[in-house]
Amino acid sequence: MARKKTIMKSSILDTAYEVVRKEGFDGFTARNIAKEMNCSTQPIYLEFKNMNDLKRELIIRIKAHLTETIYTQERTEHPVLNDALNYLYFAKEESTFFKALYLENRLDAKKVYTISRDVVLDSFNEVSETKELTEKEKEKVFGLFWSSVHGGASFIAQELVPFHEEDLIQYLNQAFQTSLKLVQ
Repeated sequence: MARKKTIMKSSILDTAYEVVRKEGFDGFTARNIAKEMNCSTQPIYLEFKNMNDLKRELIIRIKAHLTETIYTQERTEHPVLNDALNYLYFAKEESTFFKALYLENRLDAKKVYTISRDVVLDSFNEVSETKELTEKEKEKVFGLFWSSVHGGASFIAQELVPFHEEDLIQYLNQAFQTSLKLVQ
């Protein structure tokens, strides 16, 4: 009689997600994931063709976490500043995970970047300053603005600058307004 499958794909994905969240991509190995699950690497390779296949699935899981948890926090009344502030809070509160996603460049950097881009471009449709801009102008504003946001988040994640919400909101607002002026 064949053995019953006890380790499911979803459990492996959950564990891989937690490993990256806690350890960054240094911990993203089949052996390390298997160790966390108290099993051999065999179930991982039965469920996933290879580690790149697991990474592709992991990106989907990460996108869900960012869009459904991180970016949904109501911290300000301005949707764009809210998205940016949530990104900074993510860098502060989950610095290892933030660094793994945005500084280590071990995932598909363009896909990870696109997650934030899509969230912020959606918010651009909600605010008067950007609602009437063309798609090309919105892309340009995003690029300028997000460079400042990401730089600030990187400094925060590495504990190079202190985290003071009031100062950060001012910084984000100024970066947003400056980005708008450069496009108009």
